[in-house]
Amino acid sequence: MTDAATTSKPNEANGAGQGNIPARPARDRLIDSAARLFAQKRFGGVSVREICKEAGTGVNMIHHYFGNKDGLLEAIVQQFDTRVYAVPLRLLASPSTSKDDLVSRITLVFETTLEACLAERDVMMVVIREEGELATLVAFQNGLVAFLEDAKDKGFVREALDAEMISGAMLDRIISQVQFAPWILSSSGVDIMTDAAYRERWCRSSVDLYLHGILAD
Repeated sequence: MTDAATTSKPNEANGAGQGNIPARPARDRLIDSAARLFAQKRFGGVSVREICKEAGTGVNMIHHYFGNKDGLLEAIVQQFDTRVYAVPLRLLASPSTSKDDLVSRITLVFETTLEACLAERDVMMVVIREEGELATLVAFQNGLVAFLEDAKDKGFVREALDAEMISGAMLDRIISQVQFAPWILSSSGVDIMTDAAYRERWCRSSVDLYLHGILAD
């Protein structure tokens, strides 16, 4: 007797685990594979069949999970948005209590956002190229603006500080560092993807630049 549930279940093809090691879910494999391919060839240069082959799934799985290739791209953007900006957003959720707390939290924002962007670099490149809508990024920037405005009210930062422009410049600096990581490696020999000491130095200098500037007192 044929099991109707078995016959109607989409074919996940080559995604079965080997031995006792379970396979990663087909949905996750499709997102990861599509992100890599979109980063290499752009969205329009990659076919559904190519994505499924890379992910080791049947060609019906994109339709099953995402509806179509556009739906898959939307899932990639949403995953990036949540993974990269959720933690920094929590760091900014409450006002700073002192200048030291302000410095500590801004430093953590730089560190966590940089590390998350590096971990999701393929996806980040897709988001940049395809101009994905990032709701959490908008909330993150708004949270950073509010955080800086509160610090301004408490006298922790200069009254003349343009919080909106500074917050945008901070995010641009982080994203640019990750976006141009291959060029940085070829031009200076520094691999930000693997050099933890360089990343720590970069974060410290970035925080110093934005909080203290370059002019002597």
